[in-house]
Amino acid sequence: MRNKAIKYISVVLLGASLTACERVIDLDLPNGSGFPYVDAWITDQPGVQTIKFLKATEYETQSAPEAISDAQITVTDVTTGKSYPFTYANGGYNYDAGAASIGVVGHSYKLNINWKGEQFEATDELKRSSIIDSVTSEFKKADGEDKEGFYVKLYAHDPTGAVDFTWIRTYRNGEPNHYVGEMLSADGTFGTGDDQISDGFAFIPPFRDGVTSGEKPYEKGDVVRVLFRSLSRPSYDFMQQVQAQLTNSGLFGKVLTNVPANVVNLQSTGKTKIYGWFGTVAEISATKKVE
Repeated sequence: MRNKAIKYISVVLLGASLTACERVIDLDLPNGSGFPYVDAWITDQPGVQTIKFLKATEYETQSAPEAISDAQITVTDVTTGKSYPFTYANGGYNYDAGAASIGVVGHSYKLNINWKGEQFEATDELKRSSIIDSVTSEFKKADGEDKEGFYVKLYAHDPTGAVDFTWIRTYRNGEPNHYVGEMLSADGTFGTGDDQISDGFAFIPPFRDGVTSGEKPYEKGDVVRVLFRSLSRPSYDFMQQVQAQLTNSGLFGKVLTNVPANVVNLQSTGKTKIYGWFGTVAEISATKKVE
């Protein structure tokens, strides 16, 4: 009887702690120096490629990150030895490849940043893309929590012969569809890529259905675009950590940590660290007008 009483008191105390009133506390956080970071994704598409080199703002600041304009940035195709100098303009470092493209599937690339007398490098390999078979749409009546509207489905499959990592984005009328999350695939599954258990098969149903939100399905006339971006294994691991941080919430959410960067200071005694990620992607997309 005594043990039952102790268990009952423990449950009551736990419930009280979870339902206690919240108290707003104003934090007097010290001002930091603002960490430099890069947002650098090179694609296999023609035209202008842009690399962002920015300084992070204070935690409580509402302003946008400050662009760093006094660096020299170059991307080198390690496979061919050809270098592409990026020039600063309008808040970013740009290179116009014209009708050609910088990125070539199967080639390795190196980012070089010369800033404040120090040299920084990052590398990545541009991998092949998975395959989009079709994008379809179907009108559905309201069903439970799913509202009435057009439901778009994605049909895709994984090429054979290797583990293929894919970053999937969905756009609605030219803008990111924030009602559906960005998805990450390893051989068409939510696997880690450590075990190649699904080589050459169709993407599993959560990807097929994941381009539509039951909360806000599509309307007639909407233009839906699904974008595949191939990822190397390191870039896939980086994106998984980013996604975990962005969706980390609730009572049992993990303590936030800095996502690792792949930009390395080449000076052994250098104290400056650049955060962010340099990655290379092959892009394919499919578009569907809802009718």
